[in-house]
Amino acid sequence: MKELKIFAIVVILSGILYWGIEPYAHTKLHPHTANAEYNFSKEDTDYAKHFLEQKKEALEAAKASGNKASIDAATKDVETAQKILDDYTAFWADINSIDLVKGDAAKGAETFGAAGCIGCHGIEAAGMPASMDAETASQSFGVVPPDLSTAGKIYDERFLAALIKNPTMAVKLSHKFNDEHPYPMTAFMGAGGDINAEVADIVAYLKKVSADADAKSKITDEKVFADACQRCHDMKYDKKYTLSNKASLAAYMGSNPPDLSMMIRSKGADYLHKFINDTQKMLPGTAMPRVGLNKAAEDDIVSYIEKVGDSKKAERESTGLYVMIYFFILGIFAWLWKRKVWSELH
Repeated sequence: MKELKIFAIVVILSGILYWGIEPYAHTKLHPHTANAEYNFSKEDTDYAKHFLEQKKEALEAAKASGNKASIDAATKDVETAQKILDDYTAFWADINSIDLVKGDAAKGAETFGAAGCIGCHGIEAAGMPASMDAETASQSFGVVPPDLSTAGKIYDERFLAALIKNPTMAVKLSHKFNDEHPYPMTAFMGAGGDINAEVADIVAYLKKVSADADAKSKITDEKVFADACQRCHDMKYDKKYTLSNKASLAAYMGSNPPDLSMMIRSKGADYLHKFINDTQKMLPGTAMPRVGLNKAAEDDIVSYIEKVGDSKKAERESTGLYVMIYFFILGIFAWLWKRKVWSELH
């Protein structure tokens, strides 16, 4: 009977720790953030509204303190937050006005060439290799510009349109790049016609290239990772290394981006989805751009990271079940043995 009481106490304390203290600590160390949102227009405006509300609350607190310096600083922060909201609202209103359905792939191919996009980007699937080797490109831009063979399949089409028209706003790096320190990718200023129609044409062209490439050779999760992440990140456990020069990349980003081999174990799939979807929401001020992937491509990347970093997950989980069964059976035998021994002593 004494052992059962001890066992009950251990179970209760373990339950309090597992279902009470640990979740509470987790909420403090990792505050809740909204799930990944693939409507980037909604994501950005909602984030900007939330940011503005935070600054307004800070202003009210400053007013309550009566400190003039704090009030002035908080007022300026509110004005900045309001401008961010206004900028994103106007930006996405413009992007959402583009009729992507009417995009003409043939015209897009012509515009892509006329606009000088091939000066930085290659499209191997269309027989257009990059104009610069990786070393030269990374030294020139800080990071190797992506090959766009899979862009039309892995990136959200609205994000592509936004990226073409205003790269800095699309990737959410306005805090890092400005007129004095411009983003390496320049905004598309048009090729002489209706700029929104031209953007729709380019997006249609990229989608056609990707569809043709996928039909010819299935775009795997490994390929999605290579095209979306490997320009900056290593995956050493799969012998994949960044395409960019490390020194140039560190100067461009502020530090070298981390190897992603064990990221699934340290952060978990949910965090990775949210971070890839909107880096600023998870780590405000980070130099990593928003990637702009659609959900399917994002799932592919997280799946690939998991396969590399946690390849034994299924085996580990199944083994854990067997171990628990083993200890349960062992516990029964131990209890029976204990009863037998003590029955002979009394």
